[in-house]
Amino acid sequence: MAIASVVNDKVFFEEVKVQRYQEGIWESIVDSVLVEVPVALIYNGYSHVVVMCTPNDIIDFVYGFSLTEGIIKSLNDIRSIELVPNERGIEVAIEVDPLCVVRIEGRKRQMSARTGCGICGLDSLSDVVREQEKIDFDFVMDEASIDRALQDSSALQMMNQKTGGAHAAFFVSNRGEILLTREDVGRHVALDKLIGAIHQKKINSKTGFILTTSRASFEMVQKAVAAKVGLLVTMSAPTTMAIKLAKQMNIKLAAFTRVGKINLYQG
Repeated sequence: MAIASVVNDKVFFEEVKVQRYQEGIWESIVDSVLVEVPVALIYNGYSHVVVMCTPNDIIDFVYGFSLTEGIIKSLNDIRSIELVPNERGIEVAIEVDPLCVVRIEGRKRQMSARTGCGICGLDSLSDVVREQEKIDFDFVMDEASIDRALQDSSALQMMNQKTGGAHAAFFVSNRGEILLTREDVGRHVALDKLIGAIHQKKINSKTGFILTTSRASFEMVQKAVAAKVGLLVTMSAPTTMAIKLAKQMNIKLAAFTRVGKINLYQG
């Protein structure tokens, strides 16, 4: 499949032939496999990072990644975005306010971020924990709202239903209504795409929470703080560093969530 054909028309999978062994029998079947391509983010002419992800919602990703990485302070800092697909992947030429270049220099990378992680490739341990503004409000968590979102989440995971290979991130209203869904092969990219969409649509992030299908690792909390949400809910496990950061940043953190079950690690 040509990469140029999937940037605009939302194709996210390819059908491939596979030999399947089941109950003592080999058979030929057709399987749907998630499309993954390298996406190079180039700020003001300088290559910053290469991320492996699906070629969908790239504009959302650019805004979300730029915000959660602290490269920009608001969407207005980005002056233009141009997608340039080629046979090797997708190059994204991003023109930002000159003041942002200093921040980009402070987040240098020496390698590709293979899963869309905001930390991979940094050349100094001091760059891992960066300064962020604390969450300045107390989000009121409602167990029924989390349950409702969990119940509705599976039906909205189109990529995962088709391929079984995608993580999802959701923005959920305080009533439990899923307002936005973004999926990707990497959990970090799915979250960045969601955060980019939240800001592009000018949704007040204080009016809801983020739910993800992944674990709650440090950088997922860091991104949620950058999005200015008061609660991050994950379906899998947390890490010690994620819990520590959540406490420092005053964001509520729930993990191992299922319908009728919540482990609240911070808040």
